[in-house]
Amino acid sequence: MPIGDSETIQVMDTSALPPGSDFGPRYRIEKLLGQGGMGRVYKAYDKELDRTVAIKVVRQGMMGESDALKRFKQELLLASKISHKNILRIHDMGTVGDTRFITMAFVEGQDLYQILRDNPKMPMERVLKFARALAEALAAAHAEGVVHRDLKPQNILVDKDDQIYVSDFGLAKSFEEGAVGMTKTGAFMGTPRYMSPEQVEGKPVDQRSDLYAYGLILYEMLAGDVPFTGESTLKVMYQRIQETPKSPKLANPSLPNWLVRITMRCLEREPERRYQSAYEILADLQGSKSASGSRAVQIQLPEFAERRWVWYVAGAVALLILAFAIPPVRHLIPGLGVKSSGGSGISGIPALSEGKFVAILPFKILGDDQSLGYVAEGLNEALSAKLFQMKDLRLSSDTAVATVSDKDPLEKTARKLGANLIVQGVIQGATDKMSIIVNLMDIPDAKKLWSQQFSGVAKDLLTIEDQISTQLVAKLALKPTNEEMARAEAHPTENIEAYDLYLKGRNSLRGQQDLKNVETAISYFEQALKKDPGFALAYAGVSDASLVMYLEKKDNFWSQKSLAAAQQAERINDKLPEVHFALGRVYNASGKSAEAIAELKRALELAPNSDDGYRGLGKAYLALGQKDQAIQAYQKAVQINPYYWFNSNSLGTAYSRLGEYDKALLEFRHVTELEPANSFGYLNQGVIYIQLGKNEESIPYLQKALQIQPDYKTYSDLGTAYYNLKRYADAVPMFEKAAEMSPNDESFVGNLADAYRWSGQRDKANATYDRAIALAFKQLEVNPRDSETMGDLALYYAKKGNSAQGVDFIHRARAVNQADVNLIYVEATVFALGNRPSDSLKSLREALQKGYSVEEAANDPELGAIQKQPEFAKLVAEFKKS
Repeated sequence: MPIGDSETIQVMDTSALPPGSDFGPRYRIEKLLGQGGMGRVYKAYDKELDRTVAIKVVRQGMMGESDALKRFKQELLLASKISHKNILRIHDMGTVGDTRFITMAFVEGQDLYQILRDNPKMPMERVLKFARALAEALAAAHAEGVVHRDLKPQNILVDKDDQIYVSDFGLAKSFEEGAVGMTKTGAFMGTPRYMSPEQVEGKPVDQRSDLYAYGLILYEMLAGDVPFTGESTLKVMYQRIQETPKSPKLANPSLPNWLVRITMRCLEREPERRYQSAYEILADLQGSKSASGSRAVQIQLPEFAERRWVWYVAGAVALLILAFAIPPVRHLIPGLGVKSSGGSGISGIPALSEGKFVAILPFKILGDDQSLGYVAEGLNEALSAKLFQMKDLRLSSDTAVATVSDKDPLEKTARKLGANLIVQGVIQGATDKMSIIVNLMDIPDAKKLWSQQFSGVAKDLLTIEDQISTQLVAKLALKPTNEEMARAEAHPTENIEAYDLYLKGRNSLRGQQDLKNVETAISYFEQALKKDPGFALAYAGVSDASLVMYLEKKDNFWSQKSLAAAQQAERINDKLPEVHFALGRVYNASGKSAEAIAELKRALELAPNSDDGYRGLGKAYLALGQKDQAIQAYQKAVQINPYYWFNSNSLGTAYSRLGEYDKALLEFRHVTELEPANSFGYLNQGVIYIQLGKNEESIPYLQKALQIQPDYKTYSDLGTAYYNLKRYADAVPMFEKAAEMSPNDESFVGNLADAYRWSGQRDKANATYDRAIALAFKQLEVNPRDSETMGDLALYYAKKGNSAQGVDFIHRARAVNQADVNLIYVEATVFALGNRPSDSLKSLREALQKGYSVEEAANDPELGAIQKQPEFAKLVAEFKKS
């Protein structure tokens, strides 16, 4: 298929490679695919790797100068790092004689130019499919800092399954820099038909220039031609900088208005007036299309949270968001789910008759030499990996174990983890001579069941791990099947150097208070992969650590890196449940809930008794609005380990988000029964009372939670209680503290803006709303389907007085998830702020019918415009009775 620059004005290279000829010792030319200003493109056979590739032979003279060649290599290296399903991968650059060439993936099919030529009136469904895929490709490339600069239909390949691939990413920039905007013959670089105005004028170019070209391509798919045409190139270029493009609706009157608006915004002459990122285009394509009532693809959501308060669903003390989203790799909890009987005689600890609930505590290092820290990490990880294969026990996850203190007595630790058997150990010595003592403790009967000493050197760690696990399985009186034993005996790698580096990475990842530790962990994992490129768990480690970076920094680079690493781990070994859990976490974090569900189900097939896995599955179902499946998944997690407070906490959170406040309150009270010194149960009970309109009653619970553990989420929720009581002077410092502790979270910043606004500090409020809006758009860059963030944007704009923008965003959000009761309430609020009382009352009725708290609505100052109306009083009376 033709690839390249057939319309670029250049002097063509007359050299040609005949079919059947060898191109260097490695490639055999099969046929010419296309030619353009950069050279010719051939289909070729790579004899060394036994695969078909596309070879772009670069026209002689394009890179004659050393500086241009250096710039080209740098840009090519950057472009080759882009990993996206809709971007044609660049393999390599090489030289045969004096001829330079680039190898790329070969796509069997046509380019978009041919498709448009043969079928100028494409079906709308196909147009939208191509438009979304192209926007996703641009978003991925721009996230890596790569701008195409010569986007056009000839560079968009379409395979036999109708999947598109954008080619030549990054190449245009290098050639343009080398030629300083023009060739030595005076011809322009690029393709005039798809140039942006700033390219025509020779001004600086950034990603918005690609978005202009995107708009021209979308226009052509909709109208059958581009908006600017003429008998000469110069006339077309003049039109680009002087005239406003005509609406594509003139050529195709049946086009929906929302799609015309998207197209025309891409084609704004001034870059500042266009979309600023491809993610914004995706959000409009998906949200507006759904809102139009046409058949739309299923929009996938992340887990949603309440607008004004944030639930504690995390387990680790140091970095709570990590504990919820990124359990360490050995997080599986096998065993049969049983109901609690409370027969152990110790509150919160299951009796041994109910089953073996095992927790492996971090191994301690005796002495001042902490160089054996990674060995301790390895022992924990290996023993967990081997024990989770056994069906006859349940194993506390590393997520749960990370929440306990080594200074606590074993009984308190066991209660917190819901365990009745605890494995603990100590390591003494050095890497060249170490001694390890392992103990198995029976907590209900307060006795030691087993203790044994092992010795060796760090380089024999894999063997030592096997010895310990064999003895431990015997002392636990387990009866593993042959299949379980086979899986347990498998090593993650046989390269001891790679294993050492991997364990050091996991050890660094435990130091989550400081993101420098996470960066160090990534470095260790990547070094391990250099030693063993087939080490799947090291890729999973890169994924986990990168996702931590994303959750903290909200930078799309890290979410893309996390996804790419998890996908590579899956390619290496798709039989490891950890790999599928890693993919599920990434998909959950980026709002791709359907993909998350598929991966988590696969993981649970391999590890059917993981409460971590079922909590993740519940989160994904909840994000898709599938209420029953979500509750069943969370209940399954509780069934697997009813003594672990986190499971009840997660179930309570799900109930609250579905408006079932009484059930939620019962679960959070159960959390405080299981863990009286745990702040989460008190905090979430406080939030329930806020939702029920009992703000005064919520304050002691929130203050108790702050007393146990000061945290930005608790400060924000306490600020919410004061805010609802109209104690704005008390609310402001609470929200300021929350925003100071978590400056990159738009919801905390938005709460602070509300407090400023209601305390009379209008200028401060508007500036803070602007900051929240910027953070929200940054969140949408990562997940353009995030309905919660769209709802927040609707509120921010409405509160600033931009009612039209507020209505637009809430319509997008509701189109994504029509069943979300919180978004229905936001819609009522936006209409109230926009002085549309009848619309507000209609939405409020819908929210109350779906279970939203009537008490909260009655006390919400944002609904002041409708609270004095008789219809509002009737609504409150009606739903208070029900």
